[in-house]
Amino acid sequence: MNPKVSVVIPTYKRPAIVLKCIESVLTQTFSDLEVIVVDDGSADDTGNAIAKTFGDRVRYYYQVNQGAAAARNKGIAEARGEWIAFLDSDDEWERDKLEWQFKTLERLSPQCGGCYTDVRLKNHPETRTFFQLSEGSYRHEGEMGVSPDALKLLVRPGGAGMVICLSSFMGRADLIRKTGGLDVKLPYSPDSEFLFRLAMLTSFCYVNRPLIRFDRSPVEQRHVGVSAQWTKTDFFLRDGQTRLEGLLRFRQSLPGEVVKLIQQQLGSIHNGWANWYLTTGQYGKARESVSQAMRLDPSFNIAVKWFLTWTSPTLACRTIRYRQERSPQSLA
Repeated sequence: MNPKVSVVIPTYKRPAIVLKCIESVLTQTFSDLEVIVVDDGSADDTGNAIAKTFGDRVRYYYQVNQGAAAARNKGIAEARGEWIAFLDSDDEWERDKLEWQFKTLERLSPQCGGCYTDVRLKNHPETRTFFQLSEGSYRHEGEMGVSPDALKLLVRPGGAGMVICLSSFMGRADLIRKTGGLDVKLPYSPDSEFLFRLAMLTSFCYVNRPLIRFDRSPVEQRHVGVSAQWTKTDFFLRDGQTRLEGLLRFRQSLPGEVVKLIQQQLGSIHNGWANWYLTTGQYGKARESVSQAMRLDPSFNIAVKWFLTWTSPTLACRTIRYRQERSPQSLA
């Protein structure tokens, strides 16, 4: 008999950490599940450690290092459950995570084919949860509910505004497969892009409880293998541009406010490219990028940058460096 839930865990060179992750799944109060671990090319003792600790309670697959998206797609292909849940190998679930999600789905079903929960950080000084961090722009009401804005929340993934996290998410397997899985050409943001496409097919509900412990160790410890490029600015910008331009191909099927938000975010990416090209002395490309930013998301600041980039790129560059020194995370 097939399990109710298949839990897909991609991992890479984390033999000790992944054991804690798996343990948090196998000790769930909801037990009708299977655990699928896809080892994305670890050249260490990961496979033996999992087999020794958990035996046949875990289905283990090994593949050449291709990135987390490919590993998750392998897990989706092997899953036998009616529902599929995802968990990164450095994250952990609270014991009643799945119990709360099914309680919520039973109350709100059949309109929801996906469910996510609030998230608490670990290995990080921030004590607020994801939902609390996003309260300035979005608030989840009540103990549980249906999210009317999942598409908008997924346009801008990552950072303090992130709300829907793949490690907290569980969705119907048939709908997940209908999306075609995660896009392996997006090494940084395939999870959010995948969830966006899934949110086009079904409503998402939420549990207003922090049921995930989400790792935020130093970035150099988490981004390894084919993901090691993630910390480079041009890599991040290229990934964001590819993702957002890809979302715009669905513009005819999306609400106008979502299309506008995608365009605004794409404008921010081109603004970031303008900064990068200016600081690397590529003034011609900087002019092209700031013109794109002006077209997509015009504002006074972008207009000033456009003028300086075309008339005095060295002054524009000095202005950007000054702002980056004052606010290192800013793309403005």
